[in-house]
Amino acid sequence: MSTNPAVRPSAGGSMRQERRQWAAELRGQGSTWAEIADAFADRYGVNRRVAFRLVRDWSQRDAADRWNHRWPADPKTFKNFSYWEQWPASSGYAPSLDVLSRLAELYDCSIADLVADCADFRSADPNHHATSQLANLAVGLAPPADEDAGRRVADEVENTSPEVLGRTVAAWLSKADPRLGRRSLLTKLSAALAFAAATPTVAAAAADEPTPMSANQHDLSGIWHSRYMYYSSGRQGELACEHYIVLRQRGDQLVGENVPARNDSLVRLDLTLRGTVATGTWSERTSTDGYYHGREYHGAIQLVIDPMGKAMTGRWVGVDRQFTVGSNVWELQWIDTASATTQREYRNLV
Repeated sequence: MSTNPAVRPSAGGSMRQERRQWAAELRGQGSTWAEIADAFADRYGVNRRVAFRLVRDWSQRDAADRWNHRWPADPKTFKNFSYWEQWPASSGYAPSLDVLSRLAELYDCSIADLVADCADFRSADPNHHATSQLANLAVGLAPPADEDAGRRVADEVENTSPEVLGRTVAAWLSKADPRLGRRSLLTKLSAALAFAAATPTVAAAAADEPTPMSANQHDLSGIWHSRYMYYSSGRQGELACEHYIVLRQRGDQLVGENVPARNDSLVRLDLTLRGTVATGTWSERTSTDGYYHGREYHGAIQLVIDPMGKAMTGRWVGVDRQFTVGSNVWELQWIDTASATTQREYRNLV
């Protein structure tokens, strides 16, 4: 069934209303839940497990309630769904085969549908179709045989995600003679594409086209799961600290504070967006009854934003209690919109 973007509703109204309306229209056209989830994943930049929940207009709590109704002997909370949906990021937990089977039953889909966007190593198979005509034509190894063939290639590239195109090029490179230098080939291809974009015919044709959104044009506002690592000299080990943070974007400025936590800790981020990088400062007042007894820390942070604007990964730097400068990993994963209702759902979880 068709999930043509032309069917998408207008931008007016809330994000949830828009998703509900679009899903209803696609169901009315006869689309399966799997087809609608694919469309949601593409449009909203979420993985398949999130998409299957969103097409039903369920919050994570709604999904957990339906799970518990079906399988009361194996109760789950919305936090279980949060961890399953964050996987394969390090902040998530891999769902077992039994869990995937029950999720498939819950969402009326197959297990394969739920992991369709995970690692795909079929490109290692020399007979796989992904390494055939698209690879040769898309990277310009052979010019199209005729104008119609050129249009077909352009259409195929236009409707293929960057991830799939990347895997296709990687598969082609894996077959290239190692003596050619695969990194230099990629560099040359990148330069060739830049030259092509600058040619008068392409530049003139593109002058009236809308400028594609860069990563810092994504609306990064919402609730994010935050997880950073640090070394505790007192406890002689590396530990993780997690919060749910509400980020609000104003132009190229991004400000975040954690949803009130059970342990009364307070985290704040002040970031400036530049392309795919967010740079700024962080501060934290630790739990008053925790190991650090309400001590305050602060420092700098730099994060790389993924192309879909749904994950950020980077490092923090700061001074510890021994006045030693330390640094470690900091990751954020988009969870949900930051409405008053959803914020209440994430209160006191950490």
